[in-house]
Amino acid sequence: MALSGVRGTAAAVRVVAADRGGVAVRSMVCIGVPLVVGLMVGEPQAGAAASFGGLAGLYVAQAPYRYRARVVAAVGGGLALAVLVGGLAASDGPAAALVAGAFAGVASFVCQAAELPPPRELMLVMAVLVAADLPGTVREVLGRAGLAAAGGMFAWVVTMTPALSGAGREPERRAAAGTFGAVAALLEAVGTREEPVARRAAITAVGRARAAVAQGGLPADHELVQVVMAAEALLEAALHVDVEAATPLDPGWARAVRDLLPAVSGGPVPEPAPPAAHGAGTDVLERALRDAWVRLRGAGPGPPHPAPPEQPVVRTQLRSGLRRHSVVLPAAARIGLAVAVGVGLGHALGLGHAYWVALTAAAVLQGSNLAVTRRRVVHRVAGTVVGVGLAFAVLGWGPPLWVVVLAAVVFQGLVELTIATHYGLAVVAITVLALTLFHIATPAENVGTAVGARLLDTGLGVTVALLLRLLLWPRATSARLPRVQARTVSAVRRVLAAAWGSDRTALTDERRRLQAELGTLRAVHADASADSGSSSRSVDVRWPVSVALEELAVLALSWPPHRTPPTTAEAAAFLPYLDGLAEAVATGRAPGVDVPELARLPRTSAAVAALAVAVQDAGRA
Repeated sequence: MALSGVRGTAAAVRVVAADRGGVAVRSMVCIGVPLVVGLMVGEPQAGAAASFGGLAGLYVAQAPYRYRARVVAAVGGGLALAVLVGGLAASDGPAAALVAGAFAGVASFVCQAAELPPPRELMLVMAVLVAADLPGTVREVLGRAGLAAAGGMFAWVVTMTPALSGAGREPERRAAAGTFGAVAALLEAVGTREEPVARRAAITAVGRARAAVAQGGLPADHELVQVVMAAEALLEAALHVDVEAATPLDPGWARAVRDLLPAVSGGPVPEPAPPAAHGAGTDVLERALRDAWVRLRGAGPGPPHPAPPEQPVVRTQLRSGLRRHSVVLPAAARIGLAVAVGVGLGHALGLGHAYWVALTAAAVLQGSNLAVTRRRVVHRVAGTVVGVGLAFAVLGWGPPLWVVVLAAVVFQGLVELTIATHYGLAVVAITVLALTLFHIATPAENVGTAVGARLLDTGLGVTVALLLRLLLWPRATSARLPRVQARTVSAVRRVLAAAWGSDRTALTDERRRLQAELGTLRAVHADASADSGSSSRSVDVRWPVSVALEELAVLALSWPPHRTPPTTAEAAAFLPYLDGLAEAVATGRAPGVDVPELARLPRTSAAVAALAVAVQDAGRA
């Protein structure tokens, strides 16, 4: 059985590697075909305009196809709109700065609220900035926008093509494959120093798989939904063992979980053979393994579970981004202002390509905190220097246009291969891609002048980005931390209320929400800690609150279904106390320290008491 798990893991790795290469090839096609067609018909500038729409192929290239279809279509439309509004404002410098800044801010807000991965709003910003640097008549601008729309439609067809070849569920399958390995790694880490990291990784992997089957719109009885539901139940059992066990587990428990991996590809699932040696909490784990086996082999429906949650609709995500304590709005506003300032500064200084200043500033400000922003400055400068050198090597000898087109296609593939893993290498490829596309669109431009201007504009852009990051809402994230902590307390309260009731469906749903809130809490606290200056003290005193919250959340997530709940009177006193504690966390007032007793749950009572003390200490500080 262990051998079958190893084979299943190796197969999953091969699928991921092959898919990554396929994504790079598809992105090269999305950019390269419009350029080649334009070259063949003697209209290279038209091919360059269409290739801007082809940039839509970079987005969510490994997501489920149903979700991918919506996102790529929306981004393609956004790129065409960017070319249109940028081109219409191009003849007036101040208007170009205002229009480009407003478009960039709105695009950034929408992309962040919708939680799009890299390149997020960057391609939309690049499209509007390039268009704002190419004045023309209304007819010419409309023609470019139409070509960009055609390029976006072509990118949609290319990115959806694999779904026609039998790979329609590979993204969901890939996400599901990661769940069993992550849960097994958590079991291997129990009682070791790697336990917290493995716990977070397992929660993240199961959440990612849940999102994938929801994005794919799979029905509740689909085999991959059953896989994800089984993994979710195993995670709950593993968290219970994580809480109860004080020493490492027998490795056989992790092997038994990995033996379920063939179910992801529809293969036979061997009957689990957990080790004979049991420990604290492993009876719950063994029951979860048996239930998972029954569910996955199709011998029975298994224990009841709700269908995966629906993917959030865009308008709900946008409303969430507009909340008073959202971190999305200030981040988007910074990028919008940076673009406007960059374009305005470029025009004021008489620079030939003002949009490069703005694009650099926007790219650097995609960092989620000041530490990341500073690191991006270094990567941006170094990557631009290397990229400019490579671009000059490609363009400096006056090559024929087909060579330039080939270079653009190759470096587009390199962008796709590196943008999610190493920002500095991605900047090298993006720099060459931008310069080659610019050369195709304006072949009369002197290459040496364009390359030199790129270096100067990059220096100005990173300076603008750093100044704006320091001056505009520097405490935005730390100011929102108390509300995020309070939401996590409320999520814990809802999980406990559901666990002490009889509605299993409500418990599963509330656990999912708590896992999501935990992820948000970690991200916001990490960003707040990485920001500078006056906010650091307030963040430092809030650190014990986040630590105590995570411990309490793990206890709530690990509640086993067979445990006897507290009495009605205990629950009636304890749950309102958590409501008051959430309010105290949000407002900074001192909470009551007399925590109601839970006779059967001393560890939960102790965790809440520790949280109350941490909140009280933070308020005093």
